[in-house]
Amino acid sequence: MKASENNLKSNWFVRILLWLNILVSAGMFASYLATHISPADFAWFAFFGLSYPVWLLFTLIFLVLWLFIKRKWMLIPAITLLLGFNHLRHFVAFTLIQPDLIKPVKIMSFNVKIFNLYDLENRTEKRNGIFQFLKDENPEIICFQEFYHQEGGKEFVTKDTMVKILEMDYYHERYTHKMLDEKYFGVATFSKYPIISKGEIPFSNDKNNFCIYSDIVIEKDTVRVFNAHIGSIRFQQDDYELFDENAEEDRYADTEDEKRIVQRLKSAFEKRALQIETIMAEVEKSPYPVIFCGDVNDTPVSYCYRQLNNQLNDAFVESGNGIGRSYIGKMPANRIDYIFHSPSVISANFTTHDVEFSDHSPISCEVDIN
Repeated sequence: MKASENNLKSNWFVRILLWLNILVSAGMFASYLATHISPADFAWFAFFGLSYPVWLLFTLIFLVLWLFIKRKWMLIPAITLLLGFNHLRHFVAFTLIQPDLIKPVKIMSFNVKIFNLYDLENRTEKRNGIFQFLKDENPEIICFQEFYHQEGGKEFVTKDTMVKILEMDYYHERYTHKMLDEKYFGVATFSKYPIISKGEIPFSNDKNNFCIYSDIVIEKDTVRVFNAHIGSIRFQQDDYELFDENAEEDRYADTEDEKRIVQRLKSAFEKRALQIETIMAEVEKSPYPVIFCGDVNDTPVSYCYRQLNNQLNDAFVESGNGIGRSYIGKMPANRIDYIFHSPSVISANFTTHDVEFSDHSPISCEVDIN
């Protein structure tokens, strides 16, 4: 009698696990769909794409569980992973042999969080740390997002110092708005090579973010470098507290806070979809090979990423290693900063730099446009 009861309990346990696995697989498939469906048309799939690392973790757990409980059911998580293998490649990269470059040019993209201007106690130290880091790395082209510059200022100099210590005489700035006392905020591209032409891509649905492109002559070749800061979620301090493990417990019980966060996420997904479509229309028109650098504020399992990857190659996938991660703020970490390039361009030695001067890690790679 006891044996039959134990078998019955065991069967129920296996059935519950099976149904849970099916639900997890459904979540994974929904995350795959997020890359194909524009959030401007239907935003809810984008939430599954954002939570892809969670679905992936549970899928891997079920793969191991079925190995010890009922091996035939391993097919469910295994097939789920295989059908989305391309997304896994965008999330985790392994490059055993780096491509050989004939004439390597080092490119860097870095959201510098206005050089920590509002951290009054540490801002000078962190700004100088950024300068020293850049001097040590010595990139030849740098794309900054959330760049800060004070015209004629002596209190917190950024641009003039950058030009001097990095020997970058060529730059392209575009400030989305002017703060007090001739202080400016926006995107900027610095280059050791001549910039022969400049262009701008405004976003009709967002005046606080922008994309610029610079035509840069590297010896006898010209490359068009896009530098974009695409719409962020614009969380407030109260929103970030929900992601803080030290926050008071009753914060997690406030459904109004949760609804507000969901709405902000949804609006940001919709906004970014239109912005990336605007950028890619310009990328398609480029008469030169393209390098795209930017803070996209979206993960590799997203509609924005797929739009970029449809036309361009991801330098992280081409020559990176490990789990992609560039955002290091209070929200769960993920890769939202990218360097993409035309298929004719070869990239090598993609690096996510382990420094914390901002809430974003700087990323870099070497490219050969020949």
